[in-house]
Amino acid sequence: MNKSVFSNSLWMMSEKIISIFGLIFVTSYVAKYVGPNIYGQIAFATSLFQIVQIVSQMGSDVIIFKRLSKNNSSGIKLINETSFIRGVVYIFISIPIVFWSIESENNYSLYFIVACCLSCFFTSLDVYSVYYDARLESKKNVFVNVLGLIVSLFLRWGIAVFKLDPVFLSIPIIFTGMFPYFFRMYLFRKNLGIRASNKKNKFKYIRFLIASGSSFVISSISVAIYTRVSLLLLGFFCGSSLLGIYSVAVSLATSWIFVCNSFITSNLPSIFSSNNELETIKITAKLNILVILIGCVVISFAIIGGHYGISLLYGKDYVLAYTPFVILCAATLFSSLGTIASRFIAKYSGYSYLSKKAFCVLILSIMLNVIFINLWGIIGAAIATLATEFISLTLLNYLFKGGIVLKLHAYKIFYRG
Repeated sequence: MNKSVFSNSLWMMSEKIISIFGLIFVTSYVAKYVGPNIYGQIAFATSLFQIVQIVSQMGSDVIIFKRLSKNNSSGIKLINETSFIRGVVYIFISIPIVFWSIESENNYSLYFIVACCLSCFFTSLDVYSVYYDARLESKKNVFVNVLGLIVSLFLRWGIAVFKLDPVFLSIPIIFTGMFPYFFRMYLFRKNLGIRASNKKNKFKYIRFLIASGSSFVISSISVAIYTRVSLLLLGFFCGSSLLGIYSVAVSLATSWIFVCNSFITSNLPSIFSSNNELETIKITAKLNILVILIGCVVISFAIIGGHYGISLLYGKDYVLAYTPFVILCAATLFSSLGTIASRFIAKYSGYSYLSKKAFCVLILSIMLNVIFINLWGIIGAAIATLATEFISLTLLNYLFKGGIVLKLHAYKIFYRG
């Protein structure tokens, strides 16, 4: 790993370290204050609109990243000219959800749903972060995200300390998505001198995004839903309180994924730009080994200290999160390896395959979650997630291009150089 890639990874990780600090000392304090029921309502609303957010982006993050890796100027234009279509798609999907919520939810849930709707709207437009990641300039993303995160955490902490009505949590929820978007947009346009283009060019890039992203639509919907199926179905079958407990397990179990994602994102330009298959496999295999080592360390710590940590930080109301937490740590490892495999497949333009695979994973995830949640509750939800991630990583990837992903996984086992 060269110096610039490693430096970029460290910058990306430094932001998430502050997020971990917030998760440990602020989010846990807020969760303890509001209790599992309200915390579960917030988790449900967040999951709902994160799905809308991902769908509205239509896979543009991968398309833009790949374009920037090969042609920086064209990638910049693609970012600038396609914001409109992402915003329209988001609004079109989210309005019916908000109106449905007005009729069916209680006051607290409605406030959180509207807040999450607004926050995720700004996040759906914010693909400027992709530019800085692709250019290995993640320190700019870090500066913006950390500033917004500190203010948001301070607001959450203040609401809990002064025991304000939990509805005020809507303010930092909105701020979390709004601030980074406007700040990054300002930096992007100021530094690059972006000018408004004519309608012909705008529609050309929109058509390109729709054409290139069409294979991502089903994939985006499927991935967005299947990664949150356990949360949504658990809320449906078991109620907000158990959902709140499970969401703590999810938050803790996925909190370390930023380390893996930092190295993955920083290595993507090398993977996408390589024209040699063996060299591509070699780079990706090294990345797999690194992720596995990190995951094994995290899982060991989760088993040893997880129960005590949850009890200390969140209180006795959340101790049921321990077992799902450990299981989900393993699922997070498989998910990180799956991200690498998906980008590896994307390198070979396997977008159609990824789309079909994602739909199969969605169906599998729904089936497993319905069965296991009804059998074992929150532990069943965690087991279903683990099984889904493992099958997605292995069997469903090995069918691509004569088993090239299997070759990749075998290579990392025997790799010595």
